[in-house]
This record gives sequence, C-alpha cells and structure tokens, in this order.
Amino acid sequence: MRAMFCSVVLAAALAPSALAGTGNGQSDKQALQPPGEPVTTLVEGPTPVSPAELPAGGVAFKPPAKSFGTDCGACIVQCWGATTRSGSSDWSGHAYIYQHLVWCGNGAIITYGQASQSYEQAGWYVITASYGPWWSGGCLGCSSLRASGYILWDWRTPLISVHSAGTSWLNTTVWAYGGVSF
Repeated sequence: MRAMFCSVVLAAALAPSALAGTGNGQSDKQALQPPGEPVTTLVEGPTPVSPAELPAGGVAFKPPAKSFGTDCGACIVQCWGATTRSGSSDWSGHAYIYQHLVWCGNGAIITYGQASQSYEQAGWYVITASYGPWWSGGCLGCSSLRASGYILWDWRTPLISVHSAGTSWLNTTVWAYGGVSF
C-alpha cells in the first residue's frame, strides 16, 4: 500500500515537469521526447558473395542487343552483401529498421540487385508500421542503386502517460565497385 502511494505521488510530481516547455517564456509546451536521435549504421559488409549464391527475387541487368556505354571491355563481375540499420535508440530501448542488400557490379555498372528489410524493437519503443524496401534511385545498368524504406514507431513511458511518435528512414546506396553509402 505504501509503495503504491509513493508511486502515485511520484507520478503526480513528475507529470508537470515532463510536460514543461523549454523555459524561454514562449508558449512552446511540448511532451517529453525520447533522447535517441536516428542514426544510420553499416552493420555488416560489404562482404564478397559468390554469384552462384545470389538470393532469389533479385533483378538482373540484361543489356540491350546494341549496347552503348555499358561495354567496359574485360570487366569482372563481383557480388557483395551488406546490412545497414537506422532507428531511434536510447536508455529506454530502440526501434530499428535493417536493410539487407546483395548486389553485383563490374566496377562501372550495377548488374544485379536484391533488397529486403527486417525490424527490431525493445523497451518502450513499439514499431507500428513498416514500408519498403523499394528501389528509389540509380538503376540496373547505372553506377549505383539505392534502396529505401521506413518505419513508424511509438515511444511510451510505462508509469505516466507520456507519448512520442517518430519515423525512421533508411536509404542505402550501393555502388558498382562494391561500396555502400547512406
């Protein structure tokens, strides 16, 4: 009983400060925001992948019969795999979106691309929706190819009803020479 009373008193004492503004006298009252800022990270790779082990579902470049600008002479096609991550993270948990990419290139152009996504949530974060991946830039036959996707997440405190929501985008560009950027 005493512990419950202390919890109620603590929650009542913290609620006004959680909803307080920035203290500059303006009418900018905002709810407490989770401290984690979205950060994009290269989790793994790029690592070489055997062309014989390419995952199903990817798209391959087939040059037209009369190809202009795609002939690179004695180019050797190599394939790579990489995983990138974006999301919000702090002491209270995290919500992450991962992109798993496999691509091939000959140093000049992308010849194969495949992208998939996975998600992870922990603590006070809950992923409410996910979208993607889709190809949003570059092309097969170009020097780069970009995959995009995003998640919507909620952050709620368990004791008092403080809520925040956010979106974490992940745009990963792969390059014909095996590079990754975001």
